[in-house]
Amino acid sequence: MKKLFVLAFSTLIFVSACGNGPATENQEENDAVAVTIEEIQPSTFKHYLNIQGTVESDKTISITPKVTATVEEINVQAGDQVEKGTVLARLDGEVTRTQIEEVKTRLKLAETRYERQKNLREDNIGSEIQLLEVETQVRSLENQLATLQEQFEYYTIRATIGGTVNRVMLKEGETAVPSSPAFQIANAEALKVTAEISEAYITRIDRTDSVRVRFPSLNREITKTIDVVSKVIDPSNRTFSIEIYISNLDETVRPNMLAKLRVNDVTRANEVVVPLNAVQQPEGDAFVYLAKQGDPSWIASRQSIELGLSYNDQILIEEGLRPGDRLVTVGYNALSDQTPIAIQEN
Repeated sequence: MKKLFVLAFSTLIFVSACGNGPATENQEENDAVAVTIEEIQPSTFKHYLNIQGTVESDKTISITPKVTATVEEINVQAGDQVEKGTVLARLDGEVTRTQIEEVKTRLKLAETRYERQKNLREDNIGSEIQLLEVETQVRSLENQLATLQEQFEYYTIRATIGGTVNRVMLKEGETAVPSSPAFQIANAEALKVTAEISEAYITRIDRTDSVRVRFPSLNREITKTIDVVSKVIDPSNRTFSIEIYISNLDETVRPNMLAKLRVNDVTRANEVVVPLNAVQQPEGDAFVYLAKQGDPSWIASRQSIELGLSYNDQILIEEGLRPGDRLVTVGYNALSDQTPIAIQEN
């Protein structure tokens, strides 16, 4: 009876031991968290600034009258294309015109007297001083006439550059004065896009940076490099300016048009870049989870990292990761350090 009891007890222990092994392995597989991983490869990180700019003309000028006079005639209107020297307006210069006619009459008489005195002198009649006096009078009247004609030209307002008439600030019948602009002309061959950038980026912007310029109203974009970077900070808004020349574009781009700029201010090659959503910062210290081969299964390993710049959904890792690391990109929310994981296919 005693031997039978011992045999039965031994059999029970053997059966129980045989059943515990497979149950434990199945338990570990069921506890593993399903994750997706990505092997880190060196890549190029690019950071961009998105800012708003305005199209300006590098040759937008205001034309002012040189004399005070009444406006007699205006020959252009806003939007007209003009060439250098085109007559924009005429002012009342009747007084100067009358003076010119008077001097012309006196000059003609003086020239006649000079010719007669010259002929007499050739016949040894009259003195040389008389001839010189008449000649001096002719030269004086010629100078007066040239001065008056130059002054009379002031009553004609002309375009000093070719381009588009942006504004006409005169009306016929009103008085034009030298202190007030009469016309504004922009030269479309000297267009540029200007924008203001926060002084926080002044060490990251230079003339080698690429910039994509988009004109929303035209549904058009171009890619160029920055031409001018100001090193002076505007104290009123703490910004500095950049300029991109676009003089080689067609006439569809106009002064004062809105432009959207995407400036590539940082480019770093052969860097570790990871998806931004894979980085966790619950208490300020950034970390990610890496997949590491355990014994016998894969486990999640918490890895502290130092963050760099980010753009869109990518972030630069300054320290903590290296090429070849297996980064957990899906399923990380359910992990803690040393959690068993089951790697899924992407």
